[in-house]
Amino acid sequence: MLQELAEDGARSLDKLRADTRSLAALHVLDTMGCVAAGTGHPLAAQLAASVSRMGDQGVMCSPALTGTHSLRSAVLTESVLAHADEFDALHPASAVVPSAVVVPAALAVADREGLPGSAVIDAVVIGYEVAVEAGLRFGGPKLYERAWWPTAVFGAMGAAAATARLLDLSRAAAVSSLGLAAAGLGGLLSRDELAAGHYLLAGRAAVNGMEAAYLAGSGARASRTLLDGPGAIALGAAPAPRSAAPNPHLDDCVFKAYPCARPLHAVLQALDALAERKVPVGSARRVEVLLPTALTRFVTADRAPAGPTEAAASAAFAVGAWLRGVAEDVSFFRGALPDETPEVVLGQAPGLDAGLPAQWGARVVVHLADGQQVVQEMADAAHDTALPALTQKVTAKFRRQTAAIADAPLRDQWMEQCLALDTVSDIRDLRFTLSRLLVP
Repeated sequence: MLQELAEDGARSLDKLRADTRSLAALHVLDTMGCVAAGTGHPLAAQLAASVSRMGDQGVMCSPALTGTHSLRSAVLTESVLAHADEFDALHPASAVVPSAVVVPAALAVADREGLPGSAVIDAVVIGYEVAVEAGLRFGGPKLYERAWWPTAVFGAMGAAAATARLLDLSRAAAVSSLGLAAAGLGGLLSRDELAAGHYLLAGRAAVNGMEAAYLAGSGARASRTLLDGPGAIALGAAPAPRSAAPNPHLDDCVFKAYPCARPLHAVLQALDALAERKVPVGSARRVEVLLPTALTRFVTADRAPAGPTEAAASAAFAVGAWLRGVAEDVSFFRGALPDETPEVVLGQAPGLDAGLPAQWGARVVVHLADGQQVVQEMADAAHDTALPALTQKVTAKFRRQTAAIADAPLRDQWMEQCLALDTVSDIRDLRFTLSRLLVP
């Protein structure tokens, strides 16, 4: 299977639509906006203190750390912060969030190697292809029921594929890089609080994949059957045949509109639909959130979570943010839940299971003050696919994420450069400028 994944990654560049390269640049912009927002997350200070305490030194600037650091620390920190607010793009059918793992690795390696933006575009497309294809072939969201987080399981291979491309490795070495990355397959979902360990998995996947490619480039080899044999045993299922997607998987990745766990997005869309029906949701005394069985594995209804990590996975916080009109604001999930938020209970809706992995649906039951119950079922709503509409939404999101920490004219200038990533001659300049914008 590793051989096939490497081939799929390489062939993804031959399947590009006219605007896929621009879409890849938009993914880079969105991911770095998530990193920027993540610098205000409690994890950011903890990571910085840890890096400092370990005496990490290097020559690389990072938009997530003050001073200069090693390639490893830059990739680890940026990857963790990209996912810390649950605001990064994902591929729903595979349940993989490739952006947080592939983009930081690709940008930092291109910085280290002095490569142009066009090389980053290639690496991002290939990295997404490998991570998503692996997730699809092993059932995507169904892995949650077996306590596996698909991004942690397959993300390292995406980072390895992206790095292998940037290092111009031979096909055999690229396959070895995937094998070396797959050898560390893992990523368990906790049964209580997610805490920092969950988000550290994204950073570790990015670093492990990047280092696997450098190691393969130095001649290291690995088994090519790790996923077919040991991986299949560990994950509880043999890999399915190759998917037949006519376009690169990057085309089917979704930009997240809300900074909360992806299963809760259909809940917020259901609340929007209720508001359109003129249902007075604001007067609700109780809200039932019913999700497909597998998706309740890491979502709660906790009203007093241990921190923002757990708040992002709480249906109570998602409903509370919607009622306050701040469902897009990361800061809401970093504070206390307002007392006036109605009771929110979480349950399963097995009838929605058949929609997985293509649709992450939700059923919302609102109990109004007058005793009336109103039900709204929401299949995963259709998303914009036209590049102009996506660009408008992502650039607006980037401005919100950086509004408090970056000079607006310089930020907008950087944003335009990032959107034209294919024309950037040296990624070092782009990363250095973003670092100066976001880090005092």
